[in-house]
Amino acid sequence: MIFKTRTSINKQFDTVQQFGFKNLIVSGCSFTYNNHDSSAATWPYYLRDLGGFDQVLDCSLPGAGNHHIANSLQWALEVERPNPADSLVIVLWSGCDRDDYICPEENIKPYPFKFNYSRDVASGISGGLHATAGGNTEAGLSELAKTKTLESRAVENYLYINGLWHYLKNSKYQFVFLNFLDGNLPSRTCHFDITKYLPTPIKNQYNLMFTKITDLYTWALKNDQLMSDDFHPSPDGHLDWTRKVLLPKLQTIIA
Repeated sequence: MIFKTRTSINKQFDTVQQFGFKNLIVSGCSFTYNNHDSSAATWPYYLRDLGGFDQVLDCSLPGAGNHHIANSLQWALEVERPNPADSLVIVLWSGCDRDDYICPEENIKPYPFKFNYSRDVASGISGGLHATAGGNTEAGLSELAKTKTLESRAVENYLYINGLWHYLKNSKYQFVFLNFLDGNLPSRTCHFDITKYLPTPIKNQYNLMFTKITDLYTWALKNDQLMSDDFHPSPDGHLDWTRKVLLPKLQTIIA
């Protein structure tokens, strides 16, 4: 199976809102990926319980950028074919400074996490441009990064997001696009707000594709719910954001 599922994570919370979907389908970076196979630590599994979903189908990968997020999800949907009528897709987009590519399995260096398109094809990730970024590939993404500008990154990230938006729309999925953090807010990453570099019509389209809520990082930062690395939201931060921000917003927009 292309999607990662964790059937050993038992339900922890009573359902607050029965949205009527079997599948909660997600993609993202470490702000989405659940590091534990037997206990919930990130928002998808909290939302699974609170929103009455049967299962989480997950394409996320720690350190991933938007190339991985868009392509992994589209590939998994093409291969696995979950019923759109039974599914809600939520994408938590990641850092616009991150470079990914689809590569042979043999190019992947030791790394705790992995996403495979097939037995021999995997996702190579850089983890970003910041000093502590750590990816899983030996194949020179750091050299590729030197050829890019903020404007070129804005163009390519817009195309990743817009392409997936149209794919999901045409495939009849109900979906929500969110940002993992505000690109105008200081953080340890080199993520940035791409709208500063987009022509006005494209900027307007970009803004229309996203659901307007407080992002996960901002919520955790303001509520003292970051982990010791001063970047990732704690499990309590994920749960609090899911209950007080994400769930109420979904209740207003899900038909």
